[in-house]
Amino acid sequence: MKSIHTVFSENFFRRFRHYFAPHLAPLGIDNRVIECADIEIPGEQYLALWEAAGKDNPSIGLELGSQTEVDDFGALGHAIHCAPTIEKALLTLQRFIVVFAQGSSINYGHDERSAYIEYQAIYPIATHLRQDAEFTIASLQRQLSLISNHAIKPTRIDFEHDRPSDLSRHKQVFQCPIHFNQPTNRLYFSSEALQTPLSQSNERLYKALEPYLEKERINRSLTNDLIPQITHMVATGMSSGVPSIDDICKQLNLSKRTLQRRLKDHGMVFSSLIEDVRRELAFAYLKNSNYSITEVSLLLGYTESASFTRAFKRWAGQSPQQYCADFGMSC
Repeated sequence: MKSIHTVFSENFFRRFRHYFAPHLAPLGIDNRVIECADIEIPGEQYLALWEAAGKDNPSIGLELGSQTEVDDFGALGHAIHCAPTIEKALLTLQRFIVVFAQGSSINYGHDERSAYIEYQAIYPIATHLRQDAEFTIASLQRQLSLISNHAIKPTRIDFEHDRPSDLSRHKQVFQCPIHFNQPTNRLYFSSEALQTPLSQSNERLYKALEPYLEKERINRSLTNDLIPQITHMVATGMSSGVPSIDDICKQLNLSKRTLQRRLKDHGMVFSSLIEDVRRELAFAYLKNSNYSITEVSLLLGYTESASFTRAFKRWAGQSPQQYCADFGMSC
């Protein structure tokens, strides 16, 4: 499955080029991303770039997220900083995140005591990947502090990925309880902060930016978002066993007939989608994680490693062990 979601480079990759430049060519990414703000990166390549940089520095997502500035997110960043309150800034981010990154989902919610910002990357290979999630959550905390002109202290942080062995940088950045292997990535903070007037609020500029963002949102909102949504559900549920079409229909509140018709409209059947997700996850796990072949087979819903090895030979023309050896990795 080819990615149809893209992320704009904006100013971020230009500022931090020395971290990412060595990994561009091996991943087949246009070198212009570190020069031009309007270059789009396919979503899977964007995630792979973060994971590749994370092999040099496992804390890179946290460290760079804590250094983000308004220009790093283009027009969206400026609109957030022009909003009158934190709540308006978060609603703006939730509505227009697609303008910056098509495969990203931001949700905001609150009750009387607590508010949260939830982030998910809607790609099959996003499951259990660390760097993009840590970058995004650290960026959210950083931007909240910048727009309010004082530190917004989170009360809890949740991450989807596994617990790293070293949490010293996490504790330094967030200074609150941190939980791993959670259903989603979330930053919690006190709801009292929502009505904080923003130091750089500029209603006139916000009104000028909003129509542009709305136009871009419509242009970048995809008509086939159902497919990425299904693949993400399949990928996140795979380690507990391969989800059935009935499982997915229940989650989507669609009839089986309707889902099969929608898949057919995209030239797909459910079994081929499962195969595609397994294949993409297999390559991602072997290249971007320290999982053994036995662990990868379990994460992909296989009951035995031999079944995974046969499937991998069908996809890659070689065994998982040979594939790892070609990339200088041990599996």
